[in-house]
This record gives sequence, C-alpha cells and structure tokens, in this order.
Amino acid sequence: MYFVGFVVFIAFLVFTTLVSGSLAFFIDLPSILIILAFSLPMLMASGLFSDFIRAFKIMGKKINVWSIIELNRTEISLRLAIKLLLFSGLLGSIIGILSILSNTSNMAHIGQNIAVSILSILYSILFVFILLPVQAKVKSMILTMDKEYIDEEAAK
Repeated sequence: MYFVGFVVFIAFLVFTTLVSGSLAFFIDLPSILIILAFSLPMLMASGLFSDFIRAFKIMGKKINVWSIIELNRTEISLRLAIKLLLFSGLLGSIIGILSILSNTSNMAHIGQNIAVSILSILYSILFVFILLPVQAKVKSMILTMDKEYIDEEAAK
C-alpha cells in the first residue's frame, strides 16, 4: 500500500508542478546532491545506516519478522534521517543564498537564483514526506509488539 501511496504522491506532485509552471523549473540536480551529500554521510557516521535501509525492507513486507530492538533502532534512524534532511535542505539554501549575495553583478537573474536556492528546502521536505509513512509503519509495529507483550504478561 505504501508504494501505491508513493506513486499517487509523485503523480500529484508532477501534476501540481505542471499546473503551476514548467516541471523543468523544479528540477535542480545540485540541490538534490547537496541534500544527499550532507545527509547520507552523517547517517553513516551515526552507525544507523543499515537500520535506515531496513526501514524500506519493512515497507515491502506484510509480516513482521524483526525484533523489537531492530524496530527501535530503525525508528531512531528514521528520526535522525528526517532531522538530517531538514537541516541539509536549510544548509543548502543558505549556501545558495550566500553564493548569490557574493556575486551580485547580474541583478537581472537574482530572483531566479534565489528560487533555485530555495529548491533544496523543497527537496528536503519532499524527502521527509516520503519517510514519514515509513516511520509511522515502524512505530505502529513497535506499538503492536508492545501491546502483544503486555497481553502475554497479563495472561500469565
């Protein structure tokens, strides 16, 4: 169901960008690379990268085959990834705006350049939109396992 929702989300996103203007205006590869270049190494440095990858494996399964510890580590990695994505988007925008302000010789293109620098915030928010349902499913699995454990203890 996640993948159906993801496809609908992407389709709606493409539709709204086409309605508001050209799709090419919303595509900026350097902004995406800045976000990934700041987020992924920090996630790797935390030691939670494999737990982050596990989150997407969880989305593909209907049955829980992971332990409560694995699920908790996965949720921690998702929370960290969301924070890193938001901060890296903000950092990318700051870098873009600083580069614009350092080169103000061409005032005719300053508005367009500021719009491009803000795209990194947009991309980071879109990445977070993708991760939030994953985090919700992992948290739901944790709560289900906690409830099952409490029910087992009450039955004893």
